[in-house]
Amino acid sequence: MKRILSLILCAMILTAGVIVSLPASAADDFYTTAELLEIKEHIEDDAGMNEYATVQGACTDGKYAYFAVQNGATVILKYSLKNWELVDSKRYAGELGHANDMTYNPARNLILVANNGPDYKLLTGIDPDTLEIRGTAKLKIEVYSIAYNPARDIYVAGISGSYNFALLDNRFKVIKKFKGRDTGYTRQGCDCDDDYIYFSQSGGDNAVVVYDYDGRYVDIVSLGHNHEVENLFHIGSSFYTTLHYYGNSVQRLGLSKNRQITYNVYYDPGEGYGEMKATRVHYGTNTPLRANTFKKANYFFGGWRASRSIDGKYLGYRKFAGVSEWLDEEDVYEYDLYQDMDTVAKTVKFGSITLTPFWIRDQYVIRYDPAGAEGWMPEATVNYYDDYYIPENGYEMSGYIFAGFTAYRDYDNKFYGYRKNGKIAEWLEPQDLYKKHEFKPGETVSSLTYDGVVTLSPEFRFAYTYSDDNSALVEYIGYEEIVDIPNPSGNLKTIATGAFKDNFIFTELHIPETVENMEPQAAKTCSLLERVYFKDNFPNHYADDCFVDCETPSVLIDYDGRLIHLGYAGGSIDAQFVRFTAGAMRLALSQHHTETEKAAAE
Repeated sequence: MKRILSLILCAMILTAGVIVSLPASAADDFYTTAELLEIKEHIEDDAGMNEYATVQGACTDGKYAYFAVQNGATVILKYSLKNWELVDSKRYAGELGHANDMTYNPARNLILVANNGPDYKLLTGIDPDTLEIRGTAKLKIEVYSIAYNPARDIYVAGISGSYNFALLDNRFKVIKKFKGRDTGYTRQGCDCDDDYIYFSQSGGDNAVVVYDYDGRYVDIVSLGHNHEVENLFHIGSSFYTTLHYYGNSVQRLGLSKNRQITYNVYYDPGEGYGEMKATRVHYGTNTPLRANTFKKANYFFGGWRASRSIDGKYLGYRKFAGVSEWLDEEDVYEYDLYQDMDTVAKTVKFGSITLTPFWIRDQYVIRYDPAGAEGWMPEATVNYYDDYYIPENGYEMSGYIFAGFTAYRDYDNKFYGYRKNGKIAEWLEPQDLYKKHEFKPGETVSSLTYDGVVTLSPEFRFAYTYSDDNSALVEYIGYEEIVDIPNPSGNLKTIATGAFKDNFIFTELHIPETVENMEPQAAKTCSLLERVYFKDNFPNHYADDCFVDCETPSVLIDYDGRLIHLGYAGGSIDAQFVRFTAGAMRLALSQHHTETEKAAAE
């Protein structure tokens, strides 16, 4: 029975005529331009299917549009092109396979469906009036797409598993095969008019790939939309397709064969005010943009943000990207701004561009936050391009030393600092920040923010640096006059070489009782040091030159209330006297213990 139906269908729709050979236009005459316009959305609802259903094939007879919605079963939908109202529908189980593509043959008033699986050679004929199956036909080649050109009375078919395609006569006999260009996109549907062959392909921003009838590649037209394109058909110069992304929408696009493409650049004041005429650009011709005449109170013009009409995307940079591209607004890390009188030539090949001023406030506020420290500093209002000098720090934190001011920008919640392995400071989101930049008093800054407030907070560092196990004091950078060394874990045993080097502030140094080792030059050239006090213990390992090149007349070593003077020789402490002092200190310690034990015995 199937064999009989196939023969009947072939007899009905195929005639043995001579192929009409129309001259193809030269490829270099073809200029493509397209702009998507949504006509209808969620047509899967009319098929009684959920958002996971996908429109596969589609075609038109000039009065109605037909769509195959597929999700296991297949539903053929018929819409009036006059108002896009649903006229009829028909559900099939598995008779239409994947229903990947459709075309209409007006000579036989028949819709042909390329099943594209499980039988890739099978075409199914559907009556456009009743949506009933009228028969099937088997091709000699496997195809995933099909289109019919009435003027040439031939079919175009995309060959399965490749980018290649073939021309078929009205009996489906292969006339010629062509090698298609490997675009890397997923092959979907096809269409053709009197001069050109069009393949819709999905991936990235989707595209229509154009060939002439001699199989020559003509152009690839990006649709600028990342929802999956499924098919293609045309009425006159208007082409239609469906896009799928958790639902199906019908889109209209233009494919033009004009020698000169033009596009408009529109100017929008955004939050400002004023009027500007559009700039008309001939594609490929350098055309200057107009100088901005828009105004906004307390703001000045910082450049043009560019968006394109096809998908509303903006020209800008992703994070870590060195090249700008068209992005959804939420993906823009930084805008690529056009300036007054910049020239444009090939900004878009289809659609239009809208330029909106990037407004910069003429002043911003620098505010100070103590961040837990004591003190107060006044805020400042700064002109955008003026230099601002970081003032002297007005905050204090006991036991800590001021390291600089860190900066936070309120309008985008970013910190000023460095990425990991980064060498240039920039405004960063918290998750990208590796280290904050520390502004020092006297440092000059300018143009810190486009708007709003920059908050500077004092950064303090603990005045003492210890080894990893807290057993050694490595460095002191504090400002105290009397330094009472903390013992964080009770494990401090060593005052390291250079720990108090070149300190010009402290006069007195208190050493914890756990310290057993004073390394050479622990305190070197400490010009105001007058007294070193050991708490209940004198170190067993005491270097001869712990205190070297100190400029005061003498240094008092204090243990248990006994003061021992360290003398000088030629500006340095006499090494012999230091050794004597150390010995005297240990003798004093021994005497102290003896006297203590004697007193206890009495």
